[in-house]
Amino acid sequence: LDEAVRWILTAREHSRDGGIPAYFDLLRGRWTPSYPETTGYTIPTLLACTARLQQPRLREVAIALADYLLAMRTPEGGVGHWERREGQHSTPIVFDTGQVIFGWLAAWRETNNPVYLQAAVDAADWLAGVQDASGAWVCHQHLGVVKVIDTRVAWALLELTQVTSRPSYITAAQRNLDWALNQQQPSGWFRDAAFRAGDDPFTHAIAYTAEGLLESGLLLDEPRYIAAAEKVARALLEQQRPDGSLASTYNAAWQPTSRSSCLTGNCQMALLWLRFYSLCEDTCYLDAARKAIAFVAATQNLRTSNANIRGAIAGSYPIYGRYARFKYPNWAAKFFIDALLALQEVNERLDS
Repeated sequence: LDEAVRWILTAREHSRDGGIPAYFDLLRGRWTPSYPETTGYTIPTLLACTARLQQPRLREVAIALADYLLAMRTPEGGVGHWERREGQHSTPIVFDTGQVIFGWLAAWRETNNPVYLQAAVDAADWLAGVQDASGAWVCHQHLGVVKVIDTRVAWALLELTQVTSRPSYITAAQRNLDWALNQQQPSGWFRDAAFRAGDDPFTHAIAYTAEGLLESGLLLDEPRYIAAAEKVARALLEQQRPDGSLASTYNAAWQPTSRSSCLTGNCQMALLWLRFYSLCEDTCYLDAARKAIAFVAATQNLRTSNANIRGAIAGSYPIYGRYARFKYPNWAAKFFIDALLALQEVNERLDS
């Protein structure tokens, strides 16, 4: 945990604009530009670590990241993808904007500074305004692909309704969640879960979708959304390998279509399993989460003198696997930290 957090701080030191670089590219030996989306949802993670690790500096960094995101806003109120070409006009992306709302909300709760809440409201107003009648977000998609991972955008809108009275956000969220349910097969697998049309989805994307459904279902007290997430949790329980890992990708029959493992997806599924364990106390979920976290932790390099990768989590294991090949993404470290914190909380409850 200490080393993963330190790596996040190291990554930020290599930023040219105050955000967190998307990843360290091992083959090219360089850091990428900052990634607004993942910087956004890393803010709550850093704030959660402030008390846990007794590092007040993490709070300062988290608030500075929220300020960076204010500067990254497009005229519409959203944020764009980090991978745009130099000189290209930044246009807002739906998923990226939704994840930044989590960061601004966390900063507002921490500081009570209304500028962060207003930024979140402006972003949510734009999201609600561009939603398709189907409930999906068809336009403003990275790579032009409609995705069920936008359940995590719905979750962000619902989090915002906890502090603002905007029925339009609830309506937009429910429409998207209902659309996502229509993409789910009886087995729990989702159509439109992949980042690119025609690909088998990564566990990272599958977990994104299930996270959004579960957390939204809990906020709305809607069993349908919770049950849809549990289908995913149960299906991937059956797919967990003896070493604790999951395959990077699965087809519609839940058959693995890759030998490598997407480490971010392992961490996210561990989080999902821990959430279900807390809800129903089924020890199968706790056991699976512990194995998944142990698997990812075993891939973390804590001995190297290379600060660019010490404490980081790679995109794939082996590192040449299909997801983020030869890269150390900031979101892999973020979800690893989240999983460690969640497991610590469960262990402390069990010990008390």
